[in-house]
Amino acid sequence: MSDIDNLMRAIDPTPHAPEQGPGARELRAAIMATPAPGRRRSWLPQRGTFGLRRPVLASAVTAAAVAVAIGVGLPAGGPATEFANAAVSIKRAEDSFSVTITDPAADRRRFEEAFRAVGLNVTVKVIPVAPDEVGKLLGPIVPEGFKWHGSIGVQDVTPCASVFCGKVWMPSDFPGRVVFGVGRPAKPGEPYAEDAAFDPEGEEAMDGYTTHGKTVAAVRAEARRRGLKVGYRLVWSYPGGGFSDQPVPADRIKDGWIVSGSRDHSSDTVDLYVLPGPGASPAPDPLKVRTPQWYDDLTD
Repeated sequence: MSDIDNLMRAIDPTPHAPEQGPGARELRAAIMATPAPGRRRSWLPQRGTFGLRRPVLASAVTAAAVAVAIGVGLPAGGPATEFANAAVSIKRAEDSFSVTITDPAADRRRFEEAFRAVGLNVTVKVIPVAPDEVGKLLGPIVPEGFKWHGSIGVQDVTPCASVFCGKVWMPSDFPGRVVFGVGRPAKPGEPYAEDAAFDPEGEEAMDGYTTHGKTVAAVRAEARRRGLKVGYRLVWSYPGGGFSDQPVPADRIKDGWIVSGSRDHSSDTVDLYVLPGPGASPAPDPLKVRTPQWYDDLTD
């Protein structure tokens, strides 16, 4: 399996998961498979309070060069095939859209204007992210669930002469609403918008230091040595392969419990993903209540 295959994430499209509680969101996306360069990202909205997730590996799809043009339309007032403004340019193909972001700090309405010009019902949020995510297109999130033919996802395209170049895979006749994020620099201490497909197993936030397999006490000491604050998330496993992560206060965590991985929470804080050890409370039901995410708030 290639390196890019190991980076690919898709969502199992088979609707066999339990029904969700009020207000829950889910994304079900299948990914079309053709080897190609680039990094592909598919986002899975959190399910339940703590984000029940089922990451599945899939292969990449072919990346294409991003074309930029203005004013190429379809007959009889149909959607444009290409559109550009000061923030973004989009080129429409049969089942994909090439996207180039030129101004990630632009008003979200400029991004929505471009997506809607090519026929997509898209809501865009400009969200705080880590430095290496600035300017990137995050998503897609389908709040009502992706129940259509084809597939949906995003792949970075390189090389790129702009802030971000990518390809969005989505049926051009998809009638549902889609939410994207555009990453902006987070302010000092501002929490980063979470990657809903993040798998904490073995992920590391502190350069040159491995948290996986170490005790909470050891990792906490290293974080504080680096001048970082620490947050905690309990990682629960569920029958069928799903897992959830539950934000908890420090007094819920024991020094001897084992850390699974870590993630930058903000410029000055790192979250430790901890495996529940002896004395832990029972696993919570992730379907009853869910933590609000960046794609839930669709206001300014």
